Amino acid sequence: MILFWTVVALLVLLAAVYATLPLAREPEPFPADPLPEELRAEIEALKQEARELEGSERKRTLGRIVQLERRLAELEGRPAAPRTRRVSWVALMATTAFLVFVGGVLLRYTLPRAPGETITTSNLISGERAVDRAKLAELNRLKAQAERNDDAESWLAYGNAAWEVADYNAAAEAYKRVLDLDSKNLTAWKRMGILFFMSGFPEDAAQVLQVVVGVDPNDPEALLFLGNAYSMLGRFDEAVGVWERYLAVGGPDAERVKALIAQARAQQEAKAAVDRGQAPDGNVVYEAKCAACHGQNAEGGIGPRLVGNPVLRVDGAVAEIVKKGTGSMPAIPMSEAELQALLDYLKGL
Repeated sequence: MILFWTVVALLVLLAAVYATLPLAREPEPFPADPLPEELRAEIEALKQEARELEGSERKRTLGRIVQLERRLAELEGRPAAPRTRRVSWVALMATTAFLVFVGGVLLRYTLPRAPGETITTSNLISGERAVDRAKLAELNRLKAQAERNDDAESWLAYGNAAWEVADYNAAAEAYKRVLDLDSKNLTAWKRMGILFFMSGFPEDAAQVLQVVVGVDPNDPEALLFLGNAYSMLGRFDEAVGVWERYLAVGGPDAERVKALIAQARAQQEAKAAVDRGQAPDGNVVYEAKCAACHGQNAEGGIGPRLVGNPVLRVDGAVAEIVKKGTGSMPAIPMSEAELQALLDYLKGL
């Protein structure tokens, strides 16, 4: 994948250099104005003619000569056209390098970071190893098999493979088809619930995952994301209860869930502090509202990396995103006091 983006960067650089080549060439001189020579020729012809004329005809011809000579004097008195300044190669290369740098910054910080992206983008922005050709070929094979057989088992295999490589669009399509064919398939329901959460619909995620956990109360993946959905909805007591159940069944990501439990309890304390009239803590607000998607230390996850993100330096941008959402990120409900505490915290990253 690094090789791929290196090639892309080189192609962009070559295209920029090629596009700016005309600016580096010596400008061609502008052709001389032919009008003065034409006027001189006409004046000479009229003078020859005037020598042979008499009376009023001669006066008219001489008057015409005077007019043309005045016109010629005006043309010859005009300043020369300014010389086009040649752009140096140093300036061209500096400009091109700057554009490539800006493009790299935009690529790093503004690409979408949500489910439903292409496989290449999803792996690039999450820092994972790019999906190799063998996996892509296997994914295409499973898709063709699912379309050919059109049964729940084939679509489930395709959906699971797409899920493993973070192609969430394909996974959602596959799981939806599984449920069309087998409405009781628990794996498909679980993954659809998780996709609801990852797409910013915690209410729908909670409803679906509650059913899944009701049928299989020991499914750690369902328990983890049900707790996440409860937390995003502000139902911290329920979130803590579900996450404690996750730990009890031996979920594989115990340390992370313990941190989530601590965050939920801290958020409960922060809410109680606000109710008592105390100012909220920005770090607590971040952990409760943002850490699940942007990482515990703002290093990025489902959402983009916030540490060093230039968006943080744009006045009002973060507040606008939090209030209205952007792309696949929904609006995040919080009080004005919580929002201000969060903004102050993010400025210090």
